[in-house]
Amino acid sequence: MTMQPLRKTLAALALTVLAACGNQQESNTLLVAGQAAFDVLRPGGRTPPPDARQVLSPALIAQSDTSALLVVQLDQNQGFTVIPEAANRGTVQWRSGDDRGLLRRDGIIVGTRGFGHDLYTADVAALDAAFDAGGAADALRVNRFLTPEGKIDTVDMICAVRLTGTETLNIYGKLKRTRVFEEDCRAGGGDFVNRYWVEANGTVRKSIERISPELGAFEITRLTE
Repeated sequence: MTMQPLRKTLAALALTVLAACGNQQESNTLLVAGQAAFDVLRPGGRTPPPDARQVLSPALIAQSDTSALLVVQLDQNQGFTVIPEAANRGTVQWRSGDDRGLLRRDGIIVGTRGFGHDLYTADVAALDAAFDAGGAADALRVNRFLTPEGKIDTVDMICAVRLTGTETLNIYGKLKRTRVFEEDCRAGGGDFVNRYWVEANGTVRKSIERISPELGAFEITRLTE
């Protein structure tokens, strides 16, 4: 099992912020063990897991032989990690230790699950093309949200994608040269600006993306190759 070194390290640290690859029984074992470690810290109640940023280190990241993302829910200043669970036709499902999830296509969020007020799906092909083209004046973004009544609310936006410069990121000791893009979207009362740090090979190394009006924005950093 290729994930065994990572699992041992995470179990020792009692991380519930990382999920595990492999079969479902092993994944559940890690998640339950991680939560149990926190249960003993406060009699009669559960103690939340630590912010992932308090635990991550270059050494820990180096032990991972799977991809991993650091996600910070900016409105709550809460950091957690996700690893890939499945892929379907170019969309990758990423899962956290408490079964929340992100859906990404070409490094761009196209859905979230388990947070409440989630982004159901998004069409972002024009944004991805704009990265290759160095920008675009009229990139169409289509966001869909699931309403409390179970209906799909579709929001169409015309976004300006601008290359604003270059930046070298320090990702836990690894330097990554990137181009910085802004995606400026406007739609009746829901205006927002997303930012993306894109490497020469097209990898989105970091992004700040608005999920929904209620959830606000997530900052996402790719920790591994």
